[in-house]
Amino acid sequence: MEELKRNVFVHRVDAMGFPTASAIVVTQSRAFVIDTLTRPQDMDPVLAALADRATGRRRVVVNTHHHWDHVYGNAAFRTSDIVAQRTCPRLLEAQLHGISESVPAPPREGVPGPTLTFGDRLTYLGDDETVHLIHTPGHSADSIVVYLDEASVLFAGDTLEWPLPTFTQRDSCDTWVRTLRQLKQLPAETIVPSHGPVMGKELIDANERYITGVYAAVAELKKQGVERHDLDLPAEEFLAPGVELGSTYRIAHRENVEWIYDEL
Repeated sequence: MEELKRNVFVHRVDAMGFPTASAIVVTQSRAFVIDTLTRPQDMDPVLAALADRATGRRRVVVNTHHHWDHVYGNAAFRTSDIVAQRTCPRLLEAQLHGISESVPAPPREGVPGPTLTFGDRLTYLGDDETVHLIHTPGHSADSIVVYLDEASVLFAGDTLEWPLPTFTQRDSCDTWVRTLRQLKQLPAETIVPSHGPVMGKELIDANERYITGVYAAVAELKKQGVERHDLDLPAEEFLAPGVELGSTYRIAHRENVEWIYDEL
């Protein structure tokens, strides 16, 4: 458990090769848990930290979107509020009853869904911290971020990712870029993506450059008649100089390219 700032903590696990983060934000009246990772047992360090640092506070669990590596630990918080964007319950239900090689079976404890949903924004006011939940479609239709006013910290879910974002929502390019440009207006000093290191606003620029660059490159090749299996677009062409990719993100980039080709 890493203490990022006073009363702000980050807990990480490995989710099928993707380092994945959950977070705790403790205010005078509430304890927020941002994402529950891949199984209830992943939340054991979080529960221990809450017992030590947040006794008597109302617990609010935030699911930044419906994907399994963000919600499969929800059963650790059956008596807590679980908050998400209003499209999350439908998408989560479809995921739980679908069949996909990329999505593991739900844990035996089950996956309780959100008990409270919202549309564009939900704000929790407090004397010591104001916590904003903001709808940020792009990676998925139900994606949200969590912004802390006083701490100037942005928990980005999968709206932002390092070293590159992953595509899962059809026709999302324009929506995602619009979302990123809106995020630039927040006075965030620290950005915590669910996948990747703690960074600053350069992460927003890097994600926008990748998304727009890959979409444009794939569109041009398809216009030239290049077939899907012949696409040759090294990830490095769309990343900042010196960024090194492991095998997990090389596969993710190839899947992004093919996803865009099929969409266009």
